[in-house]
Amino acid sequence: MSRPLLPLKAGAIVFTLLWTAWMMWWSGSFSSANVIILALCGAAVGYFWYRAMRWQFERMGMLPPREDRPD
Repeated sequence: MSRPLLPLKAGAIVFTLLWTAWMMWWSGSFSSANVIILALCGAAVGYFWYRAMRWQFERMGMLPPREDRPD
């Protein structure tokens, strides 16, 4: 894990947990199927949030360019 991305990854995890908790509270149903579906959806939302924020931060020059692609 590279150092500059550590706060972004931590933020994505916090966002995932908060989004999942909010959706569970909002739905009002705590059945096992609902919990599993919302956990999977929360993981997908957190991943897409991370990718979008990383793209935006790279675009703004707030992160170093990725090493896996040539300049």
